[in-house]
Amino acid sequence: MIAKVVAVAWREFSSTVLTKAFVIGAFIIPGLAAAAIPLIVKFTNQAKAPVLAGTVAVIDHSGSLADRIREQLSPEGLARQAAEGSAEIQKHLAELGGGDVSNYMNDPMVQGMIAQAFGQPPNLSVEVLPAETEPESVQSRLKPVEADKPDALLALAVIAPDAVDKAEGAEEFGGYQLFVRGKTDDRNIDHIRTGVRRAILDKRYAEAGVDGKQLSALTTVASGRPQEITDSGEARSSTAELNIMLPFGFMILLMMSVMVGGQYLLTTTIEEKSSRVVEVLLSAVSPMQLMTGKIIGQMVVGLVLLSVYASVGAATLSAFALLDLLSIDKIIFMLIYFVLAYFIIASLMAAIGSSVNELREAQSLMGPVMMVIMLPYFFWLPISRDPNSTLSLVLSMTPPMSPFAMMVRITSTEPPPMWQILLSIGLTAAAAYLCVWLAAKVFRVGLLMYGKPPNFKTLIRWVRMA
Repeated sequence: MIAKVVAVAWREFSSTVLTKAFVIGAFIIPGLAAAAIPLIVKFTNQAKAPVLAGTVAVIDHSGSLADRIREQLSPEGLARQAAEGSAEIQKHLAELGGGDVSNYMNDPMVQGMIAQAFGQPPNLSVEVLPAETEPESVQSRLKPVEADKPDALLALAVIAPDAVDKAEGAEEFGGYQLFVRGKTDDRNIDHIRTGVRRAILDKRYAEAGVDGKQLSALTTVASGRPQEITDSGEARSSTAELNIMLPFGFMILLMMSVMVGGQYLLTTTIEEKSSRVVEVLLSAVSPMQLMTGKIIGQMVVGLVLLSVYASVGAATLSAFALLDLLSIDKIIFMLIYFVLAYFIIASLMAAIGSSVNELREAQSLMGPVMMVIMLPYFFWLPISRDPNSTLSLVLSMTPPMSPFAMMVRITSTEPPPMWQILLSIGLTAAAAYLCVWLAAKVFRVGLLMYGKPPNFKTLIRWVRMA
């Protein structure tokens, strides 16, 4: 019996893995993706915005900001933006003796750094419109089709009357509204917004008799990236994004490997039934041996995928000196939950595949199953944020969702107690045994059934018949 199961499993594994499509999808594509990541980062950092050139119109209802906006959007003002956002420029200015970047605009290195920040030196002119001008009458000049006309605009800034002085009885200042030409690069929009914002702030500081630079120095607190102290006593950088994405990565890795193996099993079962190959197979093995061999064979396929993508993830973490996040207990639990989740999914897929004649007929039966399995995907963020909440506990104890939800909890910042993990494994194992037992009954009857695809009521009747 074991020899027959192994033979079926090897046939199932080899017919899936030893194909060009699988090799390309499982090995070549991840390898290319891993090799492309450094190039993508490099080219993204080197990408420059289009030349920032054109006219910015200003409707200043406050009556006091036009000159300051013109100053902020001048080459010197935009250079100060680039300097404040560039550590290299700040360092070079300190070497030159400090002070405003506009004092060193003729320095070749400063010019080169500013050109690098913008792509090319910006060239903006400011057109001040009468305060009574209606914005709607000017917006036609912002249309992309008008861009080549002499009076075309790059942006329109409408300043509120109380942008500098609060309205009587108001608790807050007014602001401004910016209209930009369609398809304008977001980096250029940021430069214009920053210039208008700084002009408003500088005027407010002046009206209040406050030194803007001193205020900025008082309200700026330099801090390094948070450092986590690991069990070995070493410090490493910590980010909130990493704490969120690590549980998501484990869940997706587990879900992808389980679902791919289950999908292969469904497809091969339907193909063998529709082509009547299954009738030949049943002459040599029993239905239970056939189903067991197919499940084990595709489980090894899922393990291959899990190993490949886990290796890519480990290499990525290693590149960022974060490999210590992959503790051995997390890997062991992932393998345990993979086996349990796979037996649940694979048995359901085998039952569905044996009961239909075509792949499209399986969609109606797969729908409810997939919705239940995908619940942890929809709730992964609440689970990772609060891994000990009632929602997290219920999902991690309810098969077939429990493997995915529990892996999110295990890899979160507050792992669950061991008794909950063991209880979840026990409940999931019991559910896996029940699913395999039910699937075996449906598989035995459905393999030789043809014609109209069954509904859930018919499947229950097959279970009783078997």
